[in-house]
This record gives sequence, structure tokens and C-alpha cells, in this order.
Amino acid sequence: MSKTAVLLLLIAVVALLQFEYDRVNASAPMVPAGESGVTPSMVRFVDLGFHPAVASFLWANTMPEILDLFNGKTEYFGDLAFVNGVDPKLSYPYAFSVLTLPAIPTADYPYGVQQSVAIGKEGLANADPDWRIPYYMALNYYLSLHDEKDALIYFNKAAMTPGVPQFAERFALNFGIGTNERATAEELWATIASSTNDTFEQQRAEAYIAHLKDLDYLDAASKAYKAKFGVYPTSPSELVARGIISAVPVDPFGFTFIIKSDGTSDVDLSKLPGYILKEPAQ
Repeated sequence: MSKTAVLLLLIAVVALLQFEYDRVNASAPMVPAGESGVTPSMVRFVDLGFHPAVASFLWANTMPEILDLFNGKTEYFGDLAFVNGVDPKLSYPYAFSVLTLPAIPTADYPYGVQQSVAIGKEGLANADPDWRIPYYMALNYYLSLHDEKDALIYFNKAAMTPGVPQFAERFALNFGIGTNERATAEELWATIASSTNDTFEQQRAEAYIAHLKDLDYLDAASKAYKAKFGVYPTSPSELVARGIISAVPVDPFGFTFIIKSDGTSDVDLSKLPGYILKEPAQ
């Protein structure tokens, strides 16, 4: 038999097992995954190593169940755990859950944000690297939990994940650079740098601090330029040419600094660092 035929046969077996699992659950709602007699281990035993394909097949049936949370039904979590048990490395179920659960109104399901955090952490620990998991976690920490420190941490994880797209990396690296946000972001990164025992994490936090300090430095130089010449500079190089600063700072992440029309500094997102422009490793 061909590999395709074998895979189709295995999926049919798994579908039969899943049907039995669903039948038992239908007569006994809220039965935790595994108590119906069908377990992820049983599926892994019969799938002959095709865990990703079988888990993807099961996930296609599980994903729509998230809509049932609007009606107070929570079978989604048991079936999600079942899928993750078949193939813990399959990243999309984690990413989908982290993104979607906080969008469910608390009146229908009050624990969406907490569940998304727990599922995201599980995904980071077990799944294949996927930038979406930490990126969506960062958004949830910032928008739903108003926790900027953890948002910074998870945006940084997203930025360092292989295959992260340009838009996500540049946003993650520049999260918190707004004029009114820098002081808080710098303080948080300083706390992270001083509290970690990991040398790489410390260096990474210090790079973010340098990134923010360079922006503050250019802001101050721009104000000095305005005080001396009556107008704001049009570029950082103009600050050097007119003797306000000796050299334009070199950004630790490789971005090009600019001066906006209101005199505040920023980074030019149309000129991305070379390492961001490289195609992700296949």
C-alpha cells in the first residue's frame, strides 16, 4: 500500500475512535478527555507515527467547538487537550486558542483570558516554534490584562522566533517607543535586566533600553536644535551637521532613526534592518 493509502486508513481508524469518543460524551457531557475510553495514547499507538496529520484531522473537528462557549458549553477544552495529547508539537491549536478565547464575552464565558494564558504557556513549552503564540499572548497581556511588563516579554519572544514575519517583528521590537510610553518601557526592561539570571535575556533587555535611550537622546537634541535655530531638524544627520551632536546613535536592532515634523524621534519602518529582510529559514 502507498503511504497515502496507509494515512487514509489510519485517519479512518482515528475517525472511528473519535466518533466513539463523541458518542460517549454526548450521553455524558463534561466527561474529561480520556474518560470515555479513548485516549491520545491509543490514537498515537494506531497512527504509526502520523501524529501531525491525525492531530490536524482531529483539530479540524475541534476548532468549531469554540463557538459553543457562547452557549456555556466547554467541551472545546477537553477536545483541545485530546488534540494536544495526540501531537503536542502542533502549534496552531495553541495559537488559535490564545487569539480567540479573550474575544468571547465574559457574560458567556468569564475565563477566556485566563485560559488563553494557560494554553499559550503550554504551547510555548511543547509546540514547535510559532511566533503567533507569544505575539498573541503579548497582545492579550497588554489589551486585556493591562500588563505591560509581560507584554514586553512576550513581544520579545515573538521577535526572536524563527520565521516571524516582518510586520510582527518590527512591531514587537518597537513596542513601547511612543514618546509617552518610553519611560515606563525603559523602567520595565531595567527591572527585567536586573532580575534575570540568564545572560542572553539580560543583554536583550539592555538592547531594548539602549534603543529607548537613543530615541530620548535624539528628542533632547532636536529640542536643543529648535532652541538654537528656531526650527526642528529634518533628520538626525542634520543634528550632526549643525554641531548639536557628534554622531547619530547606532540602533542596537539596526533600525534607521528619523526626526518627525513635530521634532520627536522615531524609527524608519520603511528601511528595515537586513536581518529582518532576510527570508525565514525553510
